[in-house]
Amino acid sequence: MPETPKSTPKSESLSLAEMMRIMDVATEMRTQRETVEKEFAVDETRRILREKLLQTTAITGERVTEAEVDAAIESYFSTLYTYREPKGTLSVVLAQFYVKRGHLAIVSLLALTLLGTGWWSMKFANSRFSSTARTNRKIARLETAIQSNLARVQAVAREPALNEDLARWQEEAQVAGKQLDLPALGSIEQRLGELATQLNEVYQVRILADPDQQSGFVRNFEDAAGKRPAYYLIVSAINERGEAVRRTIESSETRKKVTVDRWAEQVPKEVFDRIKEDKKADGILNETSFSLKRRGFRDEEILLQGADEKPITRLGQITEW
Repeated sequence: MPETPKSTPKSESLSLAEMMRIMDVATEMRTQRETVEKEFAVDETRRILREKLLQTTAITGERVTEAEVDAAIESYFSTLYTYREPKGTLSVVLAQFYVKRGHLAIVSLLALTLLGTGWWSMKFANSRFSSTARTNRKIARLETAIQSNLARVQAVAREPALNEDLARWQEEAQVAGKQLDLPALGSIEQRLGELATQLNEVYQVRILADPDQQSGFVRNFEDAAGKRPAYYLIVSAINERGEAVRRTIESSETRKKVTVDRWAEQVPKEVFDRIKEDKKADGILNETSFSLKRRGFRDEEILLQGADEKPITRLGQITEW
């Protein structure tokens, strides 16, 4: 009968290298177990430390009570595992940069992207955000506003002399547009807008006529020709609805422009005397029209006549008396 072969134990078939790896694992497990046991044996450690401290104080002759020893041990263990912020040395800073390297890389990439986009926008004239593109958009808006105001003026203008002014402003606007001259275009647009408003105004300048209102006064002044009187009539502008209209008047005395609803117009002495006698007769002034502003015209038409039965020439205006 043939002999049955005996099985070889698993441990006998292990190589030397495998045996050494198993021993290393066992050693590591023993070390970890001892470390855990040491960490959890706090009470035993406290007892041993207390005995050693008391023995030391007995040898050195220091007078320390058991309560003070216990308090010292408690303070030691309470701060044993307290975290302290490291000092900001170069090595610590470099370590923090290393830990945050991913976040810093993303932030740097975004910053470079934004800078690159801004550079590209400023570099190429066709970019929507370039300075040239912004200037072109402003010029286009001003040219549109100029054409709009020009159409408003042409629709209402009734002065033939305006045609020359409008043609000149159009030429100036074309030159300013080609030269990218924003201030010049802005000035033309403003002047046309003010002219359009002025042409559409309609009002009548009247002398104050009510019995309880002062209609005029005499004011003495002195210049290179000497001292002499000046004669003034107090007036106000009234629109088509019978409402007072505030006007911007440049005083002939101060040379300052003031917006008022009443001012005084200088007139010849004979005109002043005629108006004075008119009101003195019955307390009511019959001749009240000084000038008329018609739609489509820039300036007022003087209606008040002089001794020659022709409209007087405007001599000056003041806003305070």
